[in-house]
Amino acid sequence: MSALTGAGTLARLVLRRDRLILPLWGLLAAVYPSAIAGSTAKLYPTTEALQSTARAAMANPSQVAMRGIVFDSSVGGLTAWTVGSSGAMLLGLVSMLLVIRHTRVDEESGRRELVGAGVVGRHAPLTAVLAVVFAANLLIAVLMSLVLMSGGLPAGGSLALGLSLAAAGWTFAAVGAVVAQATEGAAAARGLGVGVFVLFFLIRAVGDAGGADWLSWLSPLGWTLRVRPFAGERWWILVLLLVLVALLAAVAYALSVRRDLAAGLLPPRLGPATAAPGLRTPLALAWRLHRGQVLAWSVGFGAGGLALGGAVTGGLDGQIDAPEIMDMVTGVGGQGARPVDFFLNFLLSMLAWIVAAYGIMSALRLRAEETAGRADLVLVTPVSRARWALSHLLIAAAGPAVVLAVLGTAAGLGYGLSSGDLGRLPQVCAGALAYLPAVWVMTGIAAALAGLLPRLAMASWGVWVAFILLDIFGLLGQVDEAFLQIIPFVHVPWVVLGQTSAASLLALTAVAAALTALGVIGLRRRDLA
Repeated sequence: MSALTGAGTLARLVLRRDRLILPLWGLLAAVYPSAIAGSTAKLYPTTEALQSTARAAMANPSQVAMRGIVFDSSVGGLTAWTVGSSGAMLLGLVSMLLVIRHTRVDEESGRRELVGAGVVGRHAPLTAVLAVVFAANLLIAVLMSLVLMSGGLPAGGSLALGLSLAAAGWTFAAVGAVVAQATEGAAAARGLGVGVFVLFFLIRAVGDAGGADWLSWLSPLGWTLRVRPFAGERWWILVLLLVLVALLAAVAYALSVRRDLAAGLLPPRLGPATAAPGLRTPLALAWRLHRGQVLAWSVGFGAGGLALGGAVTGGLDGQIDAPEIMDMVTGVGGQGARPVDFFLNFLLSMLAWIVAAYGIMSALRLRAEETAGRADLVLVTPVSRARWALSHLLIAAAGPAVVLAVLGTAAGLGYGLSSGDLGRLPQVCAGALAYLPAVWVMTGIAAALAGLLPRLAMASWGVWVAFILLDIFGLLGQVDEAFLQIIPFVHVPWVVLGQTSAASLLALTAVAAALTALGVIGLRRRDLA
């Protein structure tokens, strides 16, 4: 029997299980750049307007950090700049989560063992899901290119943009395959995979914003942007990305034969016969399960905040006098507002979206413990469902608070060290923590779905992506202002610019608490798993 025996049948099973997710994701990703291109052409109808926008973008270090470098001031060039980073996030993260879902999650739930009882080769499950995800990304790239070309954009640039984003999906699908082999649990695999994405994003952001091009080349997200669609395409970079994908896939296959089924690469350590006093409550157990992610995310955002605080904000005052930038700054912060404060708060708002992903992941740990059967072991003791659920949700609420506090402190420290003004550190830290209620709302959505509609718990990731895309379209003027009010982050005041709105923060906190309560109530009233 070949190691790939049954891969075709398993690929059809993957398509069957994801028959709703794949078409919706593919359609959204395929039409997204076209919508941006249409908005760009409408908002900037002249060459002068396009060039002015490109200059303003390059003069805005926060924009460069979040979206990368503008390589061309045409409609196509600005479209590639707008969707390059967010599109890579959309295709990369979804591809990675799909691979983890059909590898590590299946092993954790026991489905992989049932499948393995048939005539199935050792590498067939991993090959099946990689083939489906790779093919889905390629199909998205083709559709994306055709839609862009139908809108009048050059064929070469359209194809380059589609393939560069597909390459991001392939890369992080392969990353998902590697972390699925290295970890023992699905939650740990997702956390590690998202952490790798954040690390590569921060490396690229610091490199682009700080003018250190060599640093951006250390991140595959930097490679995808440097394909330069509509700006003298560099096709050879796609070859480098394919080589990277092949290497990561080879590593995943090599690791898969070095471990037992349902086990990680490293064998679990045997614990003591009796639990320590610190593990005798549900909350202590939840902390033990979550503490690795809290530490990893805090260290990562601390390092990233320190670097971005210095590279993006240091010395901006007096360097930026573009009218478009100053109008934007005064429109948010009023007369006398400093560009450096605007850019720093903008940076915090973007990173808060990623912290929200961490909150969602922490809340979904509740569902993972349930489906893996570990919740049953806790609930057979004198522990109620509500007490067990709240122990995990409390950590899911406290973890993002710690990460945001570390981010704000590090960003304020980075800015203070680069500008010689450490007195703004408390305000920068408060600006980061202001996004905590909005993050809690996203965590509450995940908790509510896990409790009320457990089969749709993973849809909380779809809500997160939908809110991000809605926010982007709102910035481009394509969505009515009233409709944008459903986005929690829209209601957060820009504290670094001096804005205050205790009422909106309290309202967001109340919404988050209500969603969490609904999730706990739903969990109490339904059957487990």
